[in-house]
Amino acid sequence: MRSFVAQFAAREPAESRERFRFLLHWTEMQVEGVTADPAQWDDWSRSVAEARSRLADDRTLDIP
Repeated sequence: MRSFVAQFAAREPAESRERFRFLLHWTEMQVEGVTADPAQWDDWSRSVAEARSRLADDRTLDIP
C-alpha cells in the first residue's frame, strides 16, 4: 500500500502531494514496531479486513 501511494503521489501535481506525504508518514513503521500514528494502523487493519470480507463474499471493492 505504501509503495502504491508513493507512486501515485509522485504523479500528482506538487500542490496535491502534501496529503499523500501525511498518509505515508502516518503509516511508516517506527523502531518500536508501531506506526507513526497508531490509530492509522487500526484504520488500515479494518480496511484490509473489510476488503478480504468483500472478496470472500464475491462483492466489489468499490468505496461504499
